[in-house]
Amino acid sequence: MAAPSTLAAMSASIPGSDPGPGTPPARQPAPGPAPLTRRWSRALVAGTTVAVAAVVGVHLSATFFYNAPSNPVSQRYVTQIDWWMDPLFTQNWRLFAPNPISENVTVQARASLAPNGVVTGWIDLSAQDQAAVLGDPVPGHIAENGLRNAWFNWDSTHGQNGDPTTANADVMQHYLLNIVLDRLRGQVGGTISSLQIRTITTLIPGPGRTAAQTAPQTRTLDWWTV
Repeated sequence: MAAPSTLAAMSASIPGSDPGPGTPPARQPAPGPAPLTRRWSRALVAGTTVAVAAVVGVHLSATFFYNAPSNPVSQRYVTQIDWWMDPLFTQNWRLFAPNPISENVTVQARASLAPNGVVTGWIDLSAQDQAAVLGDPVPGHIAENGLRNAWFNWDSTHGQNGDPTTANADVMQHYLLNIVLDRLRGQVGGTISSLQIRTITTLIPGPGRTAAQTAPQTRTLDWWTV
């Protein structure tokens, strides 16, 4: 059997064995550069974050100036603000000066079917919306207000004779037309060549309002070609 001193000498001569006291540790290799894909991933995440933040900032700013009272900024950029908000983000209320709706509006529509021009009966789209949200604790915004807002936007951009009164009147008409057309297609069972819209407006009874004022008022639009 080898003596302890001989074993110690052999261990000291083996490469990689533990250094003795006072021996500096071996130098570790310097880390290489980060992989190219990792750097591109970080740049992509950073760029996406900045883009999303910019879009959110623009949307919040446009929403504020769209609803705020008229001011130099909203007057100067009214075209850009309306382009961003209408028709998908349009709103029918104003900050600091609420104007609650004081009337009930029922939107109805009928269609003329190709090729024989058969006209369907009037379909109460507002009643369908009301039935869809009745009992729903969390009704969707589109189901609850989509059709009504589309009508209000059309009405605010057209005169009593149906002629456009604003620059974005054509956009609002196509918006209302598309909503009504989409609703009718699933119910009339034929190819729609044109459609007609009518509204029944009833002023909510209140102090100082006569029976004649709160009587239902019907407005029927011209036929719109699809």
